[in-house]
Amino acid sequence: MTSQPEPRDGMIRTTFDAVTEELEPGVLMVRMSGEIDIASTEFAAEAIRAAVAPPSRLVLIDLSAVTFCSSAGLGNLVEARNLAGQHDITLALVGVGRPVDRPLTVTGLGGQFRIYGTATEALADL
Repeated sequence: MTSQPEPRDGMIRTTFDAVTEELEPGVLMVRMSGEIDIASTEFAAEAIRAAVAPPSRLVLIDLSAVTFCSSAGLGNLVEARNLAGQHDITLALVGVGRPVDRPLTVTGLGGQFRIYGTATEALADL
């Protein structure tokens, strides 16, 4: 899924993509890329809601290709965490680079997530 709103009145185009892959039965990886901001937040939310639901038991959100994460993007991650809790699904973030780490740290939200460098590390631990 790609969000590329048409530029209006000098607005900058936002590019976002989310691809979900089943790694094994009940284990999903949502790979997000591009900018997660107000223009793409609904697309991100749709990908998260589809993955963080039964029969999933583990959902990894790969953020290694995210180039920008606004407060709207943080809201998407909080929604993922809340949905996971409601459905007794384990959720982890992987590949969290500076564009996502910085807002997570500044807001204090980083401590509310399981964060791993790679999917391999997350799968070995979870």
